[in-house]
Amino acid sequence: MEKKNATVVLVISIVAYLTLTFASVGLSSASDTTLEVEITIVGVQNLYAFDFTLKYNSEILDLVSRETMPPWTPNLILRNIVNEAEGTYRLEASALAPATPFDGTAKLARITFLSTGDEDNALSLTETILSDSYGYEIPYTINGMQIQAIPVHNVAVIGIRGTPRGAYQGDPINVQVTVRNKGNFEETFEVTAYADEDEAVIGDEYIIGTQQVSGLAAKTTRILDLIWDTSNVAYGTYWLSAQAAVVEGETFVIDNLLKCGDHIGGIYAPPKVRQNSNLWLNVTSMLLVVSLAAVGTFGVKHYWFP
Repeated sequence: MEKKNATVVLVISIVAYLTLTFASVGLSSASDTTLEVEITIVGVQNLYAFDFTLKYNSEILDLVSRETMPPWTPNLILRNIVNEAEGTYRLEASALAPATPFDGTAKLARITFLSTGDEDNALSLTETILSDSYGYEIPYTINGMQIQAIPVHNVAVIGIRGTPRGAYQGDPINVQVTVRNKGNFEETFEVTAYADEDEAVIGDEYIIGTQQVSGLAAKTTRILDLIWDTSNVAYGTYWLSAQAAVVEGETFVIDNLLKCGDHIGGIYAPPKVRQNSNLWLNVTSMLLVVSLAAVGTFGVKHYWFP
């Protein structure tokens, strides 16, 4: 009789921020069983690097193949190591520029074992690190054979732009600020925009305006429109920045401030030609009045004294 191999799939999920799936299915104890393990990341945001170690019982499991699937293009595989003596498989990978940070759900690796015994409790995921594009660790929890998501509050300023690119003192500049709710909860918060002539000096900023963002849903973006009144602004060039107020429960606040997100080429004095034109208008008006008066006087004199 032909002998057939049984194939079982075990899904291991690394979860940050959103929902998670980490499930183990019943494994057959029959000899020559093939065990396939998929390591998946679910609901992550701003992922730029990961590092995990899959520990297995090398007495009953023989690692026969591994496939890496980093969620960025291009990427760099830093470690892809099997240690049969310790019964570990370690995978470390990072995005490479110009790859953008990853948001969402993706498989990171698929590992296939040949089993020679009872695989129950033969696998565990250890020493896991997730990093964002700023180099900060992304939070998650692992409880036994389950990795649980940690819902987060996280609002951010992701863009600012001023138009026109320069103006005469007193002319308005339109400022658009783009904010995003990166967390898992609906948020209400204030955003303040600034203009700064010297970004190295603290406290010399002009406040362009403050606007409240109400009911911003999770994973959504909104554009705020503000008007910068330059009437009392000193002449010079300015950097535009914006800051979102920290919401309750927010711990990652580095992206609340977008510093020097745009540059205004200058606030200028009103051109002299405008002032001179007003002066010439006044002079012309006076000359016209005098001329009319002279003509009028001549006409009267000519009429009464022929």
